[in-house]
Amino acid sequence: MGFQVGHEIESSTLVGCGFTVTKGSSADSEQGPQTPSGPVSGSASTSSTPTFDALVQDQLLLKGEISEVKQALAKEKALNAKRHEDLLSAIAALTAKFTSPSSAS
Repeated sequence: MGFQVGHEIESSTLVGCGFTVTKGSSADSEQGPQTPSGPVSGSASTSSTPTFDALVQDQLLLKGEISEVKQALAKEKALNAKRHEDLLSAIAALTAKFTSPSSAS
């Protein structure tokens, strides 16, 4: 069963990814063009795998952000509680205003 890959990747892209670009058909064999795996696995393991220090730093940054969000949430809750209290007071005052004349008559 045959398998063929289209050539849509430019040589500058391959060089940027750590591949060596060569001209000619020396890379072709009975199985078709082979993808070089040496440089990619080496560069992928160092660039995509974060170090322990980076993970610790990210965790500290996230903890700081979570703390800031918790503080903002606490302020928002207090503000919402105050607004709720003010609305209930306003509703109670309006209710008293509308019900007091009819009860006095």
